Amino acid sequence: NESRGYIINIVGWIGAAIATAFVALRIFSRKWLTNSAGWDDAIIVAAAILNIVTIALGSVSIHYGNGGHVVYMTKDQVEKTLFYSALLRPTGITAYCLPKLSVVMLIIGLMGPQKRRRDVWALYAVIIVLFITSALSFILLFAQCNPPSHLWQPFLPAECFPDSVLDVVTYIAGSWSALTDLILAAYPVKLLWNLQMKKSRKISIMMIMGLGFFAMIAAIIKTTQLSKNHALDPPWELFWLFITTYIETDLVIIAACAPPLPKLILRLMGKDTDGSTHPNENSTPFSSS
Repeated sequence: NESRGYIINIVGWIGAAIATAFVALRIFSRKWLTNSAGWDDAIIVAAAILNIVTIALGSVSIHYGNGGHVVYMTKDQVEKTLFYSALLRPTGITAYCLPKLSVVMLIIGLMGPQKRRRDVWALYAVIIVLFITSALSFILLFAQCNPPSHLWQPFLPAECFPDSVLDVVTYIAGSWSALTDLILAAYPVKLLWNLQMKKSRKISIMMIMGLGFFAMIAAIIKTTQLSKNHALDPPWELFWLFITTYIETDLVIIAACAPPLPKLILRLMGKDTDGSTHPNENSTPFSSS
């Protein structure tokens, strides 16, 4: 009667705590230190809240048996485990999509006044496709059977379309999520080559790049686990899908929050990004002057 649910809880809550701490530091920097808060900050706060809601729902599913084997669970436990596991999908998917939108807005801000409209629209197009494919994946998850409750009541008879339909959509969504992480990690390289930046900006970009690549790895592993949605023992088999989804979400949230931190640290030390002392300077985290 082995269970890996406690591992899911540990990874989920520790990761959420770290990510939420980064969000708090970002908001402090943007709102109270430099007075430059914007819509991207509201987006990242919403992502952090949804991340916590997702992990809380995951913890409820673990309470009923998620992470263990179906054979040791009662019918009621199986249904409640699957119900809460399904309920967290929409919040979880939104939680890892929103930070990527925030990162795009951050990158566009880093481009400065010389940014090209083509580059801006290309970045937003990547995010739009991400949201569309991700939305389709959880819509089809709930719509694959009639009645939809068959998703968490597998003992009831139902009419379902072939598993391959959901598999194709989820694989496309997962692959595009990984590609988005790669694009958001690699694109800042172009900024390094084409823009004259102060040290704080370059450090910010390197943070985005590094965390983005790790998020991409998590997204790739997550995508390889999507076939486990049809496993005969889903509470046990979906272990790595939970873990990698949590990790990817935390990394993209941190990536969206980390760039203002070098500027925050330097300003708390009474210095600007060039090391000069300017305790009364009031500028944005990415100002170039």
